Amino acid sequence: MDQGRIGYGLLVGTLGLAFWAAFAFIHPLTVTFLDVGQGDAILIQTPEQRAILIDTGPTGQVVTQLGNTLPFFKKKIDLFILTHPDLDHYGGLMDVIDHYQIERVALTGIAGGSAFYRETIQQLNARGVEWWFLSADQDLEISQGVVLDVLYPLPHQPLVGQAVKNKNDTSIAVRLLKQTPEAWQPLMTLTGDAEADQERELLRSGQALSAPILKAGHHGSRTSSTPEFVAAVQPKTVVISAGRDNSFGHPHPEVMDRFSGLEIRQTMNEGNITFSFSNE
Repeated sequence: MDQGRIGYGLLVGTLGLAFWAAFAFIHPLTVTFLDVGQGDAILIQTPEQRAILIDTGPTGQVVTQLGNTLPFFKKKIDLFILTHPDLDHYGGLMDVIDHYQIERVALTGIAGGSAFYRETIQQLNARGVEWWFLSADQDLEISQGVVLDVLYPLPHQPLVGQAVKNKNDTSIAVRLLKQTPEAWQPLMTLTGDAEADQERELLRSGQALSAPILKAGHHGSRTSSTPEFVAAVQPKTVVISAGRDNSFGHPHPEVMDRFSGLEIRQTMNEGNITFSFSNE
């Protein structure tokens, strides 16, 4: 984990720590893989009830799922992370904008995108959101003792303004960590739609990748979750976010074979999938 960190105070604000300590005792850290059909949307809720949303899925279905998951009074997304500008990862963002106040947006800043994508960015600009262009030398401390360890983009590969051939292989990848008295404990590794080339880059980077939970890259496509990458992560549980009877055939059978012996959970079968982590 890198030491260049965007601090806890930026996201949590200046409310009294004694109040938040009491609040955190009631509310654990949770991560919910939202059922948005054929796409990705991941909601992290901190003990202080900060909301970090990673991607939105393809449609406004994300708003329904946010309403089912967030407290009724919560109308703010403290941080939105767009892993990469494919419609199945940002298509519901305009609907989120209409229903929630988005404080900050983090993305890679690659060039291009559809007219709808450009319109969505303009709508965010009109609301005065703060923009962050992420890199692996700037980790996000989203709560006291909770960090999103940014794995990709790599520091020596700035993507802002760059035209790319394969947007999937520019996906923001992060590892969620929680501080314990002994060390930083990895909780899960999330890689967007990263395919084999990006997975190889991550392996070559020498960064720690291991975590007990892995979100399967690219919805369980055969182009992701290479055996070498899965071996480096060493997950016990794999989450696959894909739509029922999708036209891509996700998850592919050979990928399911790579996950043999692991617990496999799928939004198409379970709906929203939530993991809770104690505050101890």
